[in-house]
Amino acid sequence: MSSEKVLVLNATGKVGKNVCIALREAGFDVFGTTRSQIDRLKGIGITPVICNYTDRQDLERVFEITGARKVLSITDYFGAARSNGDREIQHGNNAIDAAKKKGVDHFIFVSVVDAEYFNDHVRHIKTKLVIEDYLRQSGLPYSILRPAAFFENFDDPRNWNPLKKGAVKFLSEKKIKYCSTYDIGRAAAIMFKNPQIWLGKTLDVISWEGTLSDVAKALEKVGGVPVKARLAMPLLLRRILLKDLHNMFLYFESGGPKGTPDEFKKVLANALSAEDWFRFHGRYSNGDPI
Repeated sequence: MSSEKVLVLNATGKVGKNVCIALREAGFDVFGTTRSQIDRLKGIGITPVICNYTDRQDLERVFEITGARKVLSITDYFGAARSNGDREIQHGNNAIDAAKKKGVDHFIFVSVVDAEYFNDHVRHIKTKLVIEDYLRQSGLPYSILRPAAFFENFDDPRNWNPLKKGAVKFLSEKKIKYCSTYDIGRAAAIMFKNPQIWLGKTLDVISWEGTLSDVAKALEKVGGVPVKARLAMPLLLRRILLKDLHNMFLYFESGGPKGTPDEFKKVLANALSAEDWFRFHGRYSNGDPI
């Protein structure tokens, strides 16, 4: 049935893959846009659709050929938008316009938790606010998911942070609120299945909080070997080299976001903790099992 089809835009990015898996496990017929990674999506049971998801006309074509009336939209500031805020906003707005033209009945946008509370230096989050506002004013039936920091950042070779046995690294040692991209997908499935509850609503995706030392203890418990917690770079270099991310962490480290894991677990009771995520992830960057 076309009503049970879900189209995930930017399906092969950091968020998209696990979102697709979660939606498939929830019983949806999942299509994912990709420019070239067909086999990667097929390998996880997702129907790949070749598409430049940043192009409105190409999106309209994909909505037409898939027949999907449920859409999950992910924008990519650092990748597809090449760190250009105006470009990311245009990508997000293009998806909204195309979905409205093709009569999508539920559009979920993946934003960032507490986007309005970060300072103006955090450009990759402030762009999400602009897209959120455009979506609310569009007349399109929508929901918004606002995830916290991703567990997936602990194993991110693209950003020079591969997960290796015996160590876990991050850009902060302080207590931070986290979630898994898999739980973004599971929350989206709940929204898609219960539109009478979730249309027009926003949900913070926060499943666990802890320090980097707490993360190391979780990995040590799952992996069975001692784990050291280390900063990925000195804080001075973080401030100088990663201005956008540095300012993001200033908010996370000051006690934000305002939501809590307990609140999210009222919606998704078995949301992943750090231990759960390491079990779910199941491997180090070199492919060895955890």
